[in-house]
Amino acid sequence: MLNLYPIFIVIAFLSQEGESPGNRIPPAFPAWRQDSGVANTVPEKAPVAAPPGVEIPPRAREYSRPESPPGSAVWLLHRMAATDSPVLRQRAAEAWPISEEDEKSLQAILRGLSDPAETVRAGAQQRLSGVRSSVIFAYVMRTMTAGASEEVKALDSALPSLGNILDTFLMETLRTELETPEHKRIAAWCLGRTKVLEAAPLLFELAWNSDPELAKTALDALVTLMPPGTTPQWLLLLDHPDPYFKAHAVRALAILREPGSFEKLRLISLGQLEPELQMTALRALSTYPDDTLVPLLVEIMEANRGLAAYALQLLRQRTSMDLGNHPGPWREWLNTMAAGPSYPLVPGE
Repeated sequence: MLNLYPIFIVIAFLSQEGESPGNRIPPAFPAWRQDSGVANTVPEKAPVAAPPGVEIPPRAREYSRPESPPGSAVWLLHRMAATDSPVLRQRAAEAWPISEEDEKSLQAILRGLSDPAETVRAGAQQRLSGVRSSVIFAYVMRTMTAGASEEVKALDSALPSLGNILDTFLMETLRTELETPEHKRIAAWCLGRTKVLEAAPLLFELAWNSDPELAKTALDALVTLMPPGTTPQWLLLLDHPDPYFKAHAVRALAILREPGSFEKLRLISLGQLEPELQMTALRALSTYPDDTLVPLLVEIMEANRGLAAYALQLLRQRTSMDLGNHPGPWREWLNTMAAGPSYPLVPGE
């Protein structure tokens, strides 16, 4: 039996609040439509994948609208979770009853993972440790597949705290050939949100998938992860038939700044490769430090008339100088600076 005696002392205070708990807490069940007064029937989905030897619990039963009589334990917990007091929210997060068939309890615990108060997040994390990982995974897949928008948003906010719980299940979902494309898209998205770097090889492979939506979701997850040491994979994506993938590959190379990335971006910006990516490459290169960028900008003015105007704009911004629209004076200044005793490419006042 749930022991709520220590927290019933707040019931009088909570009963005086003007707003109902429904105004602060979204509906507890994805299948419930408040406007209709009846429960929706969610169609059965294909079973989700599980690692070998791990059993996925059956689909949760359908619920009617939950009743929480005033003064009951659940009513009190909802009221506490909706207050502005971090202490009361923490007590609620720590006291939620755990039932693997009761999605509203699991939803309330997961909501606590994204609470602004650290103590509330810690309490929710501690409470979640008593729930099987397979149950949490099944809830994530059901909610992402058929949950209401408020529930999906709340779950998405909690995903960064669930990486160690979900990683094995999510990667197995991507590996198996028995899974539906929808479940694979959900798994790819969640791996990006949970920052599971070990999923990078699977996601790079899926970026070439024949399903364009699955491939794009895998790419978006990789952009979120930005795993180190993956410059070779991003270089390969420059040959992807979709311009969306090429543009993100260019930006990733500039962010990672690993061996080989700068030279590739330099060649693109000089007009020797991928004409449609030249401006994207130069904008990505604009994040580099002056001693790397300024010589390249002068080189671009000399070699690529299509980007010369933007390169000149960046030169003026970086050097606080205006040597005209032609590359000659800029080259002379650059040679003078390089030959001097010091090498501040941006001269002082």
